Amino acid sequence: MCDRSVAVVIPLYNHARYIGSALDSVLNQTCRPTQIVVVDDGSSDHGVSICRAKLDGVDGARVLTQPNAGAHHALNRAIEATTSELVAVLNSDDIFELDKLERCVGMFAQQPDLSLVFGRLTIIDENDATVTAGPTVDWLARSIAFARGAGTDIGLISENFATTTSNMMFRKETWTANGGFMPLRYCHDLEFILSALGRGKVLFDQDRIHTKYRVHPTNTIKQRIDNVRVEIAGVLANALFENSPGFAAEFNRSRIIALFQALSGKGLSDLICTLLPLRSATAKMTFFETITSQQGLETLHHLAAPGSATQLLKSQSWALAAKTFAATSKLSAEGSLDINALIEVSSFDKGGLEKVVLDSAILLKELGVKPLIVSCRAAGHLAEVAKAAEVEVVSLPETNTLEAYRSLVAGRRIDISMSHFSRLGYPIFRERGIPNVTFIHNVYAMLDVAGVAAFKADDAYVDRYISVSRKATEYAVGPLGIKPAKIETIPNGLIIEEHLRREAQAVPVQRERFGLSDDDYVFLNVASYNLHKGHYLMADAMNLILNLRSDVKILCIGNVIYPPHIEQLTRFLDDAGLSRHIIMPGYFEDVTPLLQMADAFLLPSFLEGWSIAMNEAMFHGKPMILSDTGGSRDVIEENDIGLIVANEYGEVTNLNSPRLNELAYSRRKYETAPKLARAMLEFADNREHWAEAGRRGRAKIFEKYRFEKIVGQYVDVLKGVIKR
Repeated sequence: MCDRSVAVVIPLYNHARYIGSALDSVLNQTCRPTQIVVVDDGSSDHGVSICRAKLDGVDGARVLTQPNAGAHHALNRAIEATTSELVAVLNSDDIFELDKLERCVGMFAQQPDLSLVFGRLTIIDENDATVTAGPTVDWLARSIAFARGAGTDIGLISENFATTTSNMMFRKETWTANGGFMPLRYCHDLEFILSALGRGKVLFDQDRIHTKYRVHPTNTIKQRIDNVRVEIAGVLANALFENSPGFAAEFNRSRIIALFQALSGKGLSDLICTLLPLRSATAKMTFFETITSQQGLETLHHLAAPGSATQLLKSQSWALAAKTFAATSKLSAEGSLDINALIEVSSFDKGGLEKVVLDSAILLKELGVKPLIVSCRAAGHLAEVAKAAEVEVVSLPETNTLEAYRSLVAGRRIDISMSHFSRLGYPIFRERGIPNVTFIHNVYAMLDVAGVAAFKADDAYVDRYISVSRKATEYAVGPLGIKPAKIETIPNGLIIEEHLRREAQAVPVQRERFGLSDDDYVFLNVASYNLHKGHYLMADAMNLILNLRSDVKILCIGNVIYPPHIEQLTRFLDDAGLSRHIIMPGYFEDVTPLLQMADAFLLPSFLEGWSIAMNEAMFHGKPMILSDTGGSRDVIEENDIGLIVANEYGEVTNLNSPRLNELAYSRRKYETAPKLARAMLEFADNREHWAEAGRRGRAKIFEKYRFEKIVGQYVDVLKGVIKR
């Protein structure tokens, strides 16, 4: 085995002819890897059966399958399934030199600041014969010669002489910090290595052959040269945006000339400059998804074609191309209409809903909308965070509140208002002809009789609703009587880059701090200390679990909403002997270390709209037990990443404020407690199975719940309302 933990990940697609040789080159390494993970990307041949036969009985080896989603997705899924410090990629048609892993591990041991290493290649053909002459050999030699003079970083800007992901070993934390491999068909390897330049040292081991790189008729890079050029331009624009300090370091005459040669030699300089503002105004993932979308490619093909820029500028097709690309990116034409949006919240301190509002405001700002957050009460913690992000927050005074609000609105140009569980400004918006978009969160069933009547009456002030889940929409259409056509259902999500940074910077927390042992199975419950979250239900289930085992624990993290309720709850837990099993240490600003420590996530709430804590648990790869409310059925599908437990009231439309309070505040024997206990015991009894399920949850977050995409849908709603 290697001195350090090393995983080899192998994305497989229709390479049954080559995969056996690839695996042999891993199994015969002088430094055997700790893990081998193969992900078959929907192959139609028998490569999977070859892998399973080769890896049968090999410690740490796994073969996973998925529908065809692309090499980048297969790579990300494979790496996500690893736990090793270092990761080496081997494409299913390439071959490692037998000392590759040993050589690379030694370099990481000697250089603590090293983030990625790659070496020289031997080129082989489809019959394993070494290719010693021809266009590919000549290109690689020229590229390496240029890099020797210009430096590895500028050399990679000129040409991807690393050539393939099979040539890379990197720290897993580098993959995390990069945001994984981007959704690029041709250049995900170049994008990854250029992004790694900003995470630490990237080393070219030019004295040693690392990999045999196979060139054959089905190589992806040979398929669409126009698409390749679009991706190259986008990758270089992103690299210049992310790593400009690195390129500027020691910026002497020779480096200036080398960088100029690297950028100008491709004939893409104009397109790179055109894409830079788009990259600076959007998140990385959104940027790449935009330029590689069908509309983006149709537009950029014209700009990427060699020598076509001058002709294009003279033609009428330029106007159409620019219009198409602007519509795709959501940043110009209609996208940057200089929209001024007032966002009203009842309070702005530490709540999950308030964090959603802040994240929305930050992303709206990036998409050309100017946000102004108005808190109807004194703002707290999140106002400081907003200030750092250059988002304006105004707290209304306790006296003469409406007058102050009217004065504020009269002194600003407000194009549209957005209300989150707050209705104070409705008459002001109506007076000034400002359209209103109201969000439906988890408050839909908290309304008493008067609140329901007010909600129905307020419908006249609302131009459009955005509901955060199908359950919330179902309730709004049923008991609240809102017309379905007036509601857009858009889930919540996460700003992935923010959570990647937190993950990389997190300081581990020890279980001993909370009286937990390494052998305990720990459920993390992240929710306000609001009894609607099912604290007494958790206590009832824990009583049942303790009849069978004592190593199941719940760590409840949250801020206190109403102190008398929590004082009563803690006394009850003490008297019942449950305080060592249901632990309530209070509020933590960043729960990342706690999610990293826990085994699973638990949220048996009686009421949810869409839980951000649920999304955070998915990001950290934790299997989940959720009550059948909010967005639980949107994210857990056929028990793929967790279990759903029935709630106490059946259909969501059966719920109302008195029933909700009765369930939350009255200690009882809950009908669903045995079901919750069984689900928790299932997790504790089958740890490995549910750990794997949790890892699938992380992949789902990356695929479906990136918040920048979701806020893009908000912008579409705002534009539609303003037009009407």
